[in-house]
Parts: sequence; structure tokens; C-alpha cells
Amino acid sequence: MLPKTQQETFGAFYDSARHNTILEPKTTLLLHLGAAMALGCNSCMEYYLGQAEKEGITTEEIGAVQGVVMAVAAGKVNAQLREGGTEKEGEVNAISKRRLS
Repeated sequence: MLPKTQQETFGAFYDSARHNTILEPKTTLLLHLGAAMALGCNSCMEYYLGQAEKEGITTEEIGAVQGVVMAVAAGKVNAQLREGGTEKEGEVNAISKRRLS
């Protein structure tokens, strides 16, 4: 467990990110939810889904966030395959490019 001073510092940092004055509150909440999805933090997702429900965010909006997270994750895998340097790199790249077309 973090020492009290570090807990307070982290809490202040989190609060400043979560309740910033630059982005709309709904956008910030959806970004937090998307980050939780991308990191695979189940307890974070449960928390932010609960917050989303309280804020009236629709399942369609949550689905859109999920789609973005999935697309970025898939893009990462495709990039890794292209940069992988495997013996069959040319074959993998050809398959990957055909699927992206």
C-alpha cells in the first residue's frame, strides 16, 4: 500500500485528470472507460460503467467506446505483425495487407 503522502498525491492527480476543465465531463468519463477496457482492468470497468449509468450514458455510446478500443487493439496486432521480423515476414505482411484492404 502506498504511504499516505503518495496516496494523497495520486488522489489529487487522479481527480485533476478525471474532473479536468478542458474536456466535457461525459467525454472524460468515456475516455476513462476506454482506458480501463484497453488495460483490461475489470474493477475499473465496473466502476466506470456504474458512473456511466448514473450519468445517463447509453449502451450505444459505451458500445462505440468498445469498438474504438477493439480497433486500436487490432491495429496494434497488425503493426506488430508488420514489424515482427519473422521468417515468414513477407507472407504475414501479404496476409495482413489483404485483410486491411
